[in-house]
Amino acid sequence: MLRSPYFMVGLGLLSALALVASTFWNAPQLNDWLFRISTLIILATSWNLMANAGLVSLGHSAFWGVGSYTAVLAANAFGGSVLLTFTLALVVGGVMGALLALVTGSLKGIFFAIVTLALSEGLRICALMVPEVTGGAVGLFLKQELRPSQHTLYLFGALAAVGSVVVAAVIAGSKLQFASRAMRDNEAAAQMLGIAPRRQRLIVVAISGAMASAAGAINAWYGGYLDPEVAFTLHNTILSQIAPILGGIHTIAGPVVGAVAIIALSEGTRIWLGTMEGVSQLTFGLILVVCILFLPKGLVGLVQGGPNRRKPTPAPRLPLASTQGAKP
Repeated sequence: MLRSPYFMVGLGLLSALALVASTFWNAPQLNDWLFRISTLIILATSWNLMANAGLVSLGHSAFWGVGSYTAVLAANAFGGSVLLTFTLALVVGGVMGALLALVTGSLKGIFFAIVTLALSEGLRICALMVPEVTGGAVGLFLKQELRPSQHTLYLFGALAAVGSVVVAAVIAGSKLQFASRAMRDNEAAAQMLGIAPRRQRLIVVAISGAMASAAGAINAWYGGYLDPEVAFTLHNTILSQIAPILGGIHTIAGPVVGAVAIIALSEGTRIWLGTMEGVSQLTFGLILVVCILFLPKGLVGLVQGGPNRRKPTPAPRLPLASTQGAKP
């Protein structure tokens, strides 16, 4: 039953409705948790799109930070609304993703990962070096008269999270998904089948960058303050990777389940073990390590197919020709 596509679609629709409906509850703490889950869903789904094409990003905070600064600077300069700056962040993030794909060319694996990490760190330093624009280390505040109500931001974040999952679902049923999977397995073989790797990479990285930038823009409106350390923090990059891995990498539901699990674990350990300094972070980290070691297919794989330990790699067989030609 759990593997039925109709069941999964129904469960997804119910979850989306519950997330959107929760924004109308008057529960500030719960709303804050759900808002953090929403932004993490967008960021994790974005990272998972790249991973589906065999591209591991270690600098997703670069897109998050660019989206954050785009939203704050545009709002303060032109009095833009949440929707306007959100759209602008989508465009800027998509353009930056396309440029990244063009510059990196055919880089994959650790080489592509290092480039994304360098991009994030380079943008952080640039933000520190132009204080007249970004406020430098002092940072800058979003004009308070522009900020909408918290419930409006909760609703906007929930709708954006649902939208990101819908985009991922549409891609999963398109030719782009099959091309990404082929590139992840063997890019040379995929090229022989008529797939243009660079064009596919450009599309995937542009969509991923746009989504991550949009998440940063929404969070900037919610926080109301920004500086280079907040915008380009490595914490966002780490969470964007852990959520899909914990939930189930290369799946649609994985980033969603992982985002919920991470926020629940982090808040649970903080509440129950927060009085002992460092214990909550240690417990949170140990739980994540255990889950990743013993659930290689994530929580989604556990629910759908029971325990999913890695199968041992079978020993290679000797070629038949070598035994047939042997003399007694």
